[in-house]
Amino acid sequence: MYCTFSEASKLLGYKSRSTLYRLKEKGLLDDYLEEIEGKTYLYMREKKGKTLAKHIRSNVFDRHGFVCNDFNPETDLHNLMSL
Repeated sequence: MYCTFSEASKLLGYKSRSTLYRLKEKGLLDDYLEEIEGKTYLYMREKKGKTLAKHIRSNVFDRHGFVCNDFNPETDLHNLMSL
């Protein structure tokens, strides 16, 4: 399942896309980036045994205690209806 940065930020519980863009600039999302017809998408399913959400959770630590949603497209498809 591919999502735009806006869609992914909503599913992961971020208020804006800026966090995901920062992670992209640092190279932390390289394995999950896919370019389709000139537009960049995030792959939400597993790569190397981790979903995008689990990958972010293992690499990002918020000083205020925020942890992104553990979104898994295989089990959380009902969340997609709210987009």
